[in-house]
Amino acid sequence: MTSPPEYRAAPPAIPTATRKQQRESAERDAYHREREQVERRRQLRGLLVLGLIVIAASIARAGVDRVFTQGWWRLW
Repeated sequence: MTSPPEYRAAPPAIPTATRKQQRESAERDAYHREREQVERRRQLRGLLVLGLIVIAASIARAGVDRVFTQGWWRLW
């Protein structure tokens, strides 16, 4: 005795996005890209400030007269 064929439902499909959803998604992506650029600029600015502080502290610790000897600008 053969059993009748088994019918299965199709897997659920993702509904297509509406124009409003597509526009909101594009706006959200643009906002995130802009915020990432702002964050990168802040990080770079912070690293530059930190580097300048380290250089200034190193010069102050070594002594300005030892770092920049008399006539150092004439070497160029």
